[in-house]
Amino acid sequence: MSLAPFPKGRKPVSCKWVFKIKHGVNGEIERHKAKLVARGFTQTFGVDYNETFAPIAKFASICGILALATIEDMEIHQMDVKTTFLNGDLEEDIYMEQPKGFTEGDEHLVCKLHKSLYSLKQFPRAWNQKLDVFLKNIEFVKSDVNFNVYVTQVGDVKFFIVVYIDDFILVCNNKDKLLQMKEELSQKFQMKNLGYLHFFLSMEVERDHAQCLLYINQKLDISRIFLNASHGRLQSHRSAT
Repeated sequence: MSLAPFPKGRKPVSCKWVFKIKHGVNGEIERHKAKLVARGFTQTFGVDYNETFAPIAKFASICGILALATIEDMEIHQMDVKTTFLNGDLEEDIYMEQPKGFTEGDEHLVCKLHKSLYSLKQFPRAWNQKLDVFLKNIEFVKSDVNFNVYVTQVGDVKFFIVVYIDDFILVCNNKDKLLQMKEELSQKFQMKNLGYLHFFLSMEVERDHAQCLLYINQKLDISRIFLNASHGRLQSHRSAT
């Protein structure tokens, strides 16, 4: 982004800082996160955005591909994109107010965005379009059933990439080809290599190669739901007494 005079007749998009704690498989704190997000509800249709739709991988597709990978003893790895919002290219001119704590220059100057930003209405679509072009250029084909599942096969080598916004599952029956693809993705985008699939969308994944089995559980989500429900009942009881 860069500072620019605010155009007449336009309304700047507002923004805020969001602070989160990312938890691991066992609920432990992995890291503290801070990100600047746009308040998408302050955007104006036809001015600040047009199309917003972006597909995500269906849970049934994820389970189906994991089942196939388990049966055929394929490699299952995961990656995620470190700064997804910086990869999406904007088609519209978007002007945003300066973020709190980082204001510079004249008070009438605003931020002109050159890349997409979290919570912009077109953010998921802009990122998905960028990724879609890249994968198609390296001979992956989008599934007709689920638009965020990409497939390619060259000879005996089968390769699947499942995308859920910025989380990737990579499945391949050739480890060298899989590692090569991870390198290509890392060169194109800022990626985090998470190794073998073990934790994805709050699902804990365990694999038993000897028995040709793969186990999925959501213990962490269940524990959170139980704790929230218990906390709610406790608060209701205190209010009643």
